[in-house]
Amino acid sequence: DPIITEIYNGILEGQHKAVEAKVKSALEAGVDPKTLLDDGMIAAMAEVGRLFEIGEYYVPEMLISARAMQHGLTVLKPYLKEANVQAAGKVAIGTVKGDLHEIGKNLVSMMLEGAGFEIMDLGTDVTPEKYVAAVQAGANIVALSALLTTTMPNMKAVIEGLKSAGL
Repeated sequence: DPIITEIYNGILEGQHKAVEAKVKSALEAGVDPKTLLDDGMIAAMAEVGRLFEIGEYYVPEMLISARAMQHGLTVLKPYLKEANVQAAGKVAIGTVKGDLHEIGKNLVSMMLEGAGFEIMDLGTDVTPEKYVAAVQAGANIVALSALLTTTMPNMKAVIEGLKSAGL
């Protein structure tokens, strides 16, 4: 479908306004929301990941593509819910206690959301107890972020907290 190709290319090129408009057009034309998500958006972000792995894209290009995808997802989400499209899983993601850096966390969140996961963004400076509460609230995947070497040991504290809670 040409409009799916345009959405795909718009995400690769980081054209957030075009992606948003094309998603609206596709939905108005009756294109299946899950097809838009899978063949247009998730496929595009998979290609962005591949381009990053081979050194053709860098973090800025990934962020720009992820932003374009987010704009499309904002339009698409109500249609996915209406079509009863299930999330691939629920991810609790945060930056561990003592660390306020969030660029990596936000990038991973966008990539995961684009891959069909529901995101529970716990923010920054997140205690082990907040991760435990998120898993108890239904998260089946936990993602930990830390930029500082001084806060990386707090990842172990989260894992120990989850184990102590029987999770």
